[in-house]
Amino acid sequence: MENIPLSFLLSSYFSWTDKQRISVQTFASFILLIAIAGIAITVYQTGGIKYVYSHAMYIPILFAGFIIGATGGLIFAVIAGLSLGPVMPLDVVTGEQQTTFNWLFRSGLFVIAGTLSGLASSTAKQYIEQLRWIAHHNVFTDLPNRRDLLLALPELTSKKDPSEVLSLSLLSIENATELKCTFGPAVLETAIDQLTKRIESASICTYIFQPETTVLGFVLQCNQDCSSAIRDNLLASSQEAISFNGLLLHVDTRVGTVTLGKEGRSPEDYLKQAEMALAIARQKGKDSAIYQPDLVITAEENVKLLGELATAIDHHQLLLHFQPKVEMASGIIRGAEALIRWEHPVRGNVPPAAFIPRAEESTLIHSVTEFVLNQAMATIRLFQQKEIDLSVAVNVSTRNLSEPGFAELVARLMEKYQLEGKDVELEVTESALLLDVDQAITELNKLSLLNIDLSIDDYGTGYSSLQYLHKLPMSNIKIDQSFIRRLDVDRQVIHIVEATIKMAHSLGMKVIAEGVETPEAYNILKEIGCDFAQGYLIARPMPDEDFGRWYKGNGGRYP
Repeated sequence: MENIPLSFLLSSYFSWTDKQRISVQTFASFILLIAIAGIAITVYQTGGIKYVYSHAMYIPILFAGFIIGATGGLIFAVIAGLSLGPVMPLDVVTGEQQTTFNWLFRSGLFVIAGTLSGLASSTAKQYIEQLRWIAHHNVFTDLPNRRDLLLALPELTSKKDPSEVLSLSLLSIENATELKCTFGPAVLETAIDQLTKRIESASICTYIFQPETTVLGFVLQCNQDCSSAIRDNLLASSQEAISFNGLLLHVDTRVGTVTLGKEGRSPEDYLKQAEMALAIARQKGKDSAIYQPDLVITAEENVKLLGELATAIDHHQLLLHFQPKVEMASGIIRGAEALIRWEHPVRGNVPPAAFIPRAEESTLIHSVTEFVLNQAMATIRLFQQKEIDLSVAVNVSTRNLSEPGFAELVARLMEKYQLEGKDVELEVTESALLLDVDQAITELNKLSLLNIDLSIDDYGTGYSSLQYLHKLPMSNIKIDQSFIRRLDVDRQVIHIVEATIKMAHSLGMKVIAEGVETPEAYNILKEIGCDFAQGYLIARPMPDEDFGRWYKGNGGRYP
């Protein structure tokens, strides 16, 4: 049988006695009086005070203090002392009586024992009450915590007015790490306190809690029409600046919401669904999101897919396809882009868009990128042996650039496959570069020392990087396909692309157009001076063997 902690037993005891206090103390007093009387009779029947049976009187005295408290211990100690006092002989047989000092001293010891027992009981009770409070509250903000919420939700849902909507919302401080690193942990306590007061100002918030250090939760109760408006107002209010040490600080918040009251849902289910809605809002870059059942399927699939991705490399489920890039001035195929494919044994062909974005949010992207680099360089070496002379481009993630030793990994693989810098090209998205420009520049400079061609991928879709472009050791700019596909239908796009080409050339860079699908787009790009083209018009991505046959069949040229 498993041992039950003493603290748990005491907590359970005090919880029960608090609810039944009068009944327990009345019943205990009756039993204790009987016990005192019984012990007094036993002492007399066994020969008097001179025998050890009188020590049994400490038992009801200590119990009186423990159950009733210091006052109860004192009262019952006096009763016990008197019951063994002047009327109780020292020796019943000889009729010898106690001295006054004898029974008074014993009574004094009884009083001390009863009082101390009561004080110890009260102290233990207060300590356990404090532990119980700590278990249900955040000690810094005094707000009810996750455990208290789970206990409160059933009662809140049972009291819900049928004509009103009851919803649980979680409000997260998204820039908590930045605030804490800059101003210390006290700023988060201040932020939580001020946000709580703003939420409390809305009288329809029936319950406020703090399930995590940087998350506030609140329950809204109102009709269907006002619920969304109130939540939006609270979100807007939460995003107003907070005051900290005389400074106004921006707080970036998001909200995830779930509707309460549906049958068969546990408190844990509601909280998990609200957290899921918050995660979806964060993932999609929205201020708020409301839980929908299909979110469960999507989230579970994402988690499962990432778990399966971790073993996909070892089980040879990942492979590379190659899409050619043509030099527009000469028509020669100068390069190819390595594009990852996942042949799942159950799901079939899993598109990169289904797993790469999530992998980039985790450390799995390092394993995926290393696999792609290794396979791409092995293929380059294979192409060279077949007299296919071209470079292969590999996409690099933001996390890769921030990982110490990434440039060294690339150098080791190049040495392993005996490749030169001209054989390898790395593509980095514009938005990835701007997440940490200084770190990106440092890592890219290391890579440029290997004479690798570096390209800005999806140029024009992120934030403007013009102020950093001259600092980056880039060789190419790759214009995003969203522009290229509109070339033959939107004259303004032609001007934008042409201006980008001229700017790149003035900086000594080449321009690659991706997503070229029509002859019209190809001809326009050629006319305005684009250097390279890539897209379905030229060829679809294909496995390395198919690529080799396609290349040989076309004499390494297009068209």
